[in-house]
Amino acid sequence: MNQDLLYKYFKGNTTTEEEKQILDWIDADKENKETFRKERMLYDITLFSDEKQTAPKNKKAKIISVLRWSTQIAAIIIIVFSIGILFKDYQYNKTAQLQTIAVPAGQRAQITLADGTKVWLNSQSTLIYTSNFGRKERNVKLNGEAYFEVAKNKDIPFLVNTETNQVRVVGTHFNVCAYDGSNEFETTLVEGIVDIYAKGNKKPLTRLTKNEFFASHNGKYQKSTLTSLDYLRWTEGLYCFDDAPFSIILSKLEKYYNVKIAVNDPDILNYRCTGKFKEQDGIEHILRVIQKDLRFTYSINSDKDSITIRTGKRAQ
Repeated sequence: MNQDLLYKYFKGNTTTEEEKQILDWIDADKENKETFRKERMLYDITLFSDEKQTAPKNKKAKIISVLRWSTQIAAIIIIVFSIGILFKDYQYNKTAQLQTIAVPAGQRAQITLADGTKVWLNSQSTLIYTSNFGRKERNVKLNGEAYFEVAKNKDIPFLVNTETNQVRVVGTHFNVCAYDGSNEFETTLVEGIVDIYAKGNKKPLTRLTKNEFFASHNGKYQKSTLTSLDYLRWTEGLYCFDDAPFSIILSKLEKYYNVKIAVNDPDILNYRCTGKFKEQDGIEHILRVIQKDLRFTYSINSDKDSITIRTGKRAQ
């Protein structure tokens, strides 16, 4: 930081924009805050030295000078010890802009937030957070699926807000799947502890520990312990299903590839499937693999945004 700008700030002559620049610099790093304290102390000592050199030389004036000196030293001490508090509580007019990360169908993204938290976003997922994220709060809004490796901060909990639920953590690794409009919410904890709340409630629904899974489907809750975390390998581009109902698989494929899937026979939805599929192979490859065990045909419309599945003779 430019010393002249700091001294301009000490004199109270900075513009609002310059003031924001200095405060952002102080908040960015502990060393910056320490540098600011030292510069402030030097500035105040300089003021004292200048005044001492120009002080009157008669006895009465000397007494007044000494009193002023004592007062200034006390002021310097107060500044040194309280400057952190002043800047912690200091508020300035700055509108926090919303930042949005949106991932298209068939793609994934990985970002690192300002606090060091790493986030992987699945296909058709959106993450929203404010431009001042991490300063006084760590709130994100998720529509879709994301895997979080949260940087530890006991003073500022990390909150994931979805359409129906909220997840609160301090520092841990976990997955959340909650697409708007689906009435479905899932959380898988890899390590640490998370608390899950229904939206608007202050009392948690449940607490998860390592390898525990929580799901809410149309208001019905399920909690279990997972023996495998393979299904989280979507972060690597693999879609893994372990004895999953065909209905769940189709629901996820709709979101992953941005298509609508219609089924003429509801009974087929009860079929359970285990398998691993590469994201890059596409939805038709996945359906053809499942066809090896389940007899159905499928057709895709000309816009390739709608698939119809029918039971009967297998497609060739």
